[in-house]
Amino acid sequence: MTTSSRVVSAEDMKGAAKRRLPKMVFDFLEGGVLDEITVARNTADLRAVEFKQRTLAELEGSHTAVSMLGRQSEIPFFVSPMGMLGMMHPHADVGVARAITRAGGTFIHSAWSGVTLDEVVAAAEPGRVWGQVNYWKNREHTERHLENLRKHAIDVLVLPGDCVFGDKRERDLHHGLNNLPPRLSIPDMISCALRPAWVANILFGRKVTYGNYTINGRPLKMSQMKPWMAENEDVTVSWRDLAKTRENWQGKIVLKGVMCAEDAKRALDLGVDAIFVSNHGGRQFDRQPSTVSVIEEVVEAVDGRAEVYADGGVTRGHDALAMMSAGATAVGLGRSVAYALAAGGEAAVAKLIAQLTSEFEQAMGFCGVADPALAGPEIRRNTWRGAAR
Repeated sequence: MTTSSRVVSAEDMKGAAKRRLPKMVFDFLEGGVLDEITVARNTADLRAVEFKQRTLAELEGSHTAVSMLGRQSEIPFFVSPMGMLGMMHPHADVGVARAITRAGGTFIHSAWSGVTLDEVVAAAEPGRVWGQVNYWKNREHTERHLENLRKHAIDVLVLPGDCVFGDKRERDLHHGLNNLPPRLSIPDMISCALRPAWVANILFGRKVTYGNYTINGRPLKMSQMKPWMAENEDVTVSWRDLAKTRENWQGKIVLKGVMCAEDAKRALDLGVDAIFVSNHGGRQFDRQPSTVSVIEEVVEAVDGRAEVYADGGVTRGHDALAMMSAGATAVGLGRSVAYALAAGGEAAVAKLIAQLTSEFEQAMGFCGVADPALAGPEIRRNTWRGAAR
């Protein structure tokens, strides 16, 4: 399955995904928590940014490469951790990892992935996979996951600080996705029946499960996934857990979900190597500010002691440049990659990454920037705080 030559943007990928996915799955991907205010702010605040066009700038040697924890990324993008990508396309994490790492970027393997870390590492370019690990109530699950990272020589650990509590995604509740397997309504049955290729992939392709966790050595059945999650979720996770992990983990640590200066400072005091500004795409907590609107606050708090990454609403290369002008070192891709995966598997993801990189390079040129690391606030015409209010 490939995408048409007329699919030329992330928005086009979204449209193709909407045609190829049943409505309940598309809503799961597109939707956020409660009123989806945070989802909307991520997009609106990025689009409110105005750049300052420069004329006859010296752009010899222009490039799109950035440094992430001492390693060069040929593009300013990485793929943020996302679970259940197998619901979008059977290529799942494997296809996404192959596409982003072949482009010279980094793939972050989700703690909630439906694909094993072993498969992802085998598919990706060497040294370009980072691992996200969750704190479970039964810490043995966490420790086994950490050991698997060590086995594969993955030395960058991404810890989520934005997934401690449950969520209320009302689109999912309307579709009955609070149960697994879902209890389908007649409209959802019809929506699935009109997409036989997707149904065949679910029935006969990769099983819907959690790739990192098992019960008695066997992958979790779909009916076991939510009970397992409910049994193992730990709402008592605190800074003490981060401190303990720092003592026992010899590699780098990135803390994801930082949305204020206070938490950024505390994380650095505990030995975190990079800060990841993220509101989880508005999928966990509503009525937050957009990520782009808090990057400068976090960068000021970090004060050069660590790199700062950000994601949230990025659908254009210009969005990435906007985040980097606020101080982000590199920018994560989330939903846009999942849309592309649903639209056409690995080939579509690779196409999307190439499109975004080209847009980013063009935006750099118009702003007179030859090196992404030199894209500062001087390339903007407006400020962040309250830009879209």
